Amino acid sequence: MRATLFARLLAVVSLSLFFLISCGSDDKPPKADFGIAPDGLSGRIILRLYEHDGQVFAATDRGLYSKNKGNGRWLAAGLSNREVLDIAFLDDEHYLASTSLVVDEIAQYQLMETTDGGETWSEIIHDFGGEDDPEAIHGLHYDDDNNALYATGIEVLARSLDEGRHWEILSGEWHGFGQRKTIVKRNPATNEVWYGGQNALEQLVLRAYSLDTNEERSYSDLLPNPSVIYGIQFDATNDQRILASGEGGVLESTDKGETWTNLLGDVDYRFYFDVAIDPDDPQTLYTAGWDKNWDTPQPLILEISENGGTSWSKYLYPSQSLFGGVRSLLVVKERENTVLYLGLYRGGIMKVTFL
Repeated sequence: MRATLFARLLAVVSLSLFFLISCGSDDKPPKADFGIAPDGLSGRIILRLYEHDGQVFAATDRGLYSKNKGNGRWLAAGLSNREVLDIAFLDDEHYLASTSLVVDEIAQYQLMETTDGGETWSEIIHDFGGEDDPEAIHGLHYDDDNNALYATGIEVLARSLDEGRHWEILSGEWHGFGQRKTIVKRNPATNEVWYGGQNALEQLVLRAYSLDTNEERSYSDLLPNPSVIYGIQFDATNDQRILASGEGGVLESTDKGETWTNLLGDVDYRFYFDVAIDPDDPQTLYTAGWDKNWDTPQPLILEISENGGTSWSKYLYPSQSLFGGVRSLLVVKERENTVLYLGLYRGGIMKVTFL
């Protein structure tokens, strides 16, 4: 009981560090009872966050880390000398990681595997890119319904049915001309593989490949160009609803991708790497952005909507020294609370707890 009371008091104190800087409607500010605190990995670039088997995972510019949900601390899970681009979880302790290793100032891309939860890793020899010349894997996703891996490169969507060793092209071509496609996910409600990124002209790319018909839909000009898609989310309670995020805003479709709305309006090319749907209320959304600035601190601004994105409230964490640009985020349930992990660019992880 004392520990619970202390946690609540700490959260209230932490709340004073977040200031409401704008509110998108006349309603009361959403989720006002929350606290924020640094959660570790200071100085790291947190590229992606995942939930798997009761744990939270962080793919960073220098390795993979994990922690138990709750009050656990972050522990190294290998690949410490590598940039971890994406992770696919095949089983409790069986993961694949697409990685980048810089040798003599040249990036070498490798697909790595662990079968012991990150204790040891080994390279997978594969034919992603064709038999003669492997291609970098930028997005990686495991579909446990079909025991299939999906991966994206520059201009290709491919599938593996043998845990990443051999690949078949579903769409595009090996070693295509353009920019990397960094996000790929299967929508179980429609049996479509969605993926996105940017093309050679710095225009956003968002595509949906049907595993039933082998047909593909492609979207462009959904946000002001130059733009790029980084995040894709599916609403588990509504198979019509899809969210996508990137440079220039957060997009929503409520008709399986037929039409789209930018929920944030004009944000002056600010980068939104992801958006999260509250696990208890799908009308509550969380996001946070990053200004294209690699070298100096920037403010952390959390944005929350409680009406499905119609209006947003913005909260400022007023540190002048924090690298507060958000590169990844993840919402989970921990005990009775909703918890939002914010992965920062060179700022580690901030943990927001809603009470």
